[in-house]
Amino acid sequence: MVKSYELGFGESADELTALPGKTIEIDLPGARVAGWCGGRAPGIGTAAWPRSPVTGLPMIHVITLELPEDYRRKGEDLVAVSFFQADDHVADDIDGVAELLEGTAPTAEQAADPFLAAVAATAAARHPQQRDLEDLIGGAHALLWLTAEEFAAPRIDPPADIRPAGLGDKYSRGQNAWDDSAPETTVWLGERTDDPNTGIAPSEDGEGGYVAAWSSEDEQLQEFWSSIHGISHLGGTIMPCQGMPGGLTPYVFELEDGVGGLNLGGGNAQIDLESDVFDWAQ
Repeated sequence: MVKSYELGFGESADELTALPGKTIEIDLPGARVAGWCGGRAPGIGTAAWPRSPVTGLPMIHVITLELPEDYRRKGEDLVAVSFFQADDHVADDIDGVAELLEGTAPTAEQAADPFLAAVAATAAARHPQQRDLEDLIGGAHALLWLTAEEFAAPRIDPPADIRPAGLGDKYSRGQNAWDDSAPETTVWLGERTDDPNTGIAPSEDGEGGYVAAWSSEDEQLQEFWSSIHGISHLGGTIMPCQGMPGGLTPYVFELEDGVGGLNLGGGNAQIDLESDVFDWAQ
């Protein structure tokens, strides 16, 4: 049976917040440690750390989350996910990066460049369960499905910063793990027991019995929607800031702006763990 779950952040189950480092408290009875956000990545090997296809800079690690069994939609052996962001939709392209990350063999000149050689090594070491995600404005993200061994392995730091001169301007090069990593924070998971949309695919038109947030004047529903506003979660009612993404299933992962350094301009992201639909809005 599908359940819904909420995420809380902090070092103690008794003092959790809706966002890392913020003061908005959240109560998660029976919460368990389920991962971490910000900082280091799981034990996938440094060379496999996802990079921006625009700049070649390592993406920030947003969150690594061990999933409940009902959300392990890519196989029983893939028990967790890691999500990364580049936020590079306005970044200046670095010649050759996109092709190298697609697996094109480096030229002799590229192989002699330490930065481009590291980009080429990332393509060679690409994680077998990496999904490349692109948002509607062209920003790159990556979702990695992890085995239990990878989730439990020692966490890794980003690749060494070997940027050549001219790649350090954050306004022209986009968000990256060398400049913009958020402090590591423990992530907790607790069951959401009163969501009327648990187990139902989100829909604007009520298909399947889904009740879109703020679509009813019912006082109980209004109170419930107010209580879940701004909370990251698995399944149940989503609260996209703009239009409802199409193609979502009951297994959607909604992340709020600010989690692990996630930069959405005040919005939230919807990552579907079954259909691979990805979207976000301010």
